[in-house]
Amino acid sequence: MGFLDNSGDIILDAVLTDTGRKRLAAGDGSFRIVKFALGDDEIDYSLYRNANSIEGRHPSGSAYYDLNILQTPVLEAFTNNTSMMKSKLVSYTRGDMLYLPVIKLNNIIYRTIDEGTYKTNVPTGGYIVCADNNTSKPSTFSDEPQSPLFLGGTGEGILRGGSVSDAGTAAAIVVDQGLDTDELSISLLADGDPLRETQFLIEMDNRLSKILPVDGASTARPAFVDDDNVASYYLSLNSNPEYFAIPNGGASGVNTFTTSDDINSPANSQTVIGTSTGGRYGTRLAFRLLSSQEIATGNTLFEKLGGTTATNYLGAGAGVSFRYIESMIRITGFTTGYRVDIPVRFIKKV
Repeated sequence: MGFLDNSGDIILDAVLTDTGRKRLAAGDGSFRIVKFALGDDEIDYSLYRNANSIEGRHPSGSAYYDLNILQTPVLEAFTNNTSMMKSKLVSYTRGDMLYLPVIKLNNIIYRTIDEGTYKTNVPTGGYIVCADNNTSKPSTFSDEPQSPLFLGGTGEGILRGGSVSDAGTAAAIVVDQGLDTDELSISLLADGDPLRETQFLIEMDNRLSKILPVDGASTARPAFVDDDNVASYYLSLNSNPEYFAIPNGGASGVNTFTTSDDINSPANSQTVIGTSTGGRYGTRLAFRLLSSQEIATGNTLFEKLGGTTATNYLGAGAGVSFRYIESMIRITGFTTGYRVDIPVRFIKKV
């Protein structure tokens, strides 16, 4: 690892993805460069010295306004897909754009977990995932009403990852995509609108879990598992409608992503995009997690990657503790490159 030589002409430093290197090594003709991406992770645009700069315009004229940026030390490109290209560059041909779309985790339909009573050492803004049926069955749940494991409660931030039989009833991960502003009237982004995401990339640790539809019991097949055991799932509105909410998709088990009859109250959409008076809805992606056999039936990964909680974790009761593993799920939109990282903690009753 080193820095690029930026003392002369502009240098293009490109590397192959894990998938590209695998196909190149196969030598079977499957290697073909079809896409590329650009990023500016290490660039500080505040170094641009024009009249609005804190330091004032560069004394040598406009040709030197960006000199400090061009001379910024930039690392060579590297191939670790978990730590590179966090800020992708995008291009749009239309000139009437005032807002760019975003992807947001929907914590209204299925609440995330946050710090509070009986909720310490939790993945704030994320989810607790029960690794097996023994962990998620009622006898494990708490008698404390303030506990997220409380049997009569909402199960705030708890995902039951130990069974495929909870189709349509178990909590899921839901993300909304669209223009998050109240400056535009409430409506749906039209089909074919370049600001509307119809394809998503989901990345997660393949050793810990798989994904399946909210309404179904068949797990999705990852398109690729890299050398770091990161599985990549490519979900398309056309090919995988069961992962997208109606009206665009076919996931009837999650709230419809559409506007209300009352334009001032989009309550039936339960969206985190826009406000009660504005916003443009794109697509809603929803999926459940199914724990892998490795963590559902064994403890090796918990011992290798995680630890053990103190007793009465999540208010489950005196003497009750859990093995746990911290992880992250990343969801990226293909069109915009926008992404969200969702923290998760897999737990298994000792």
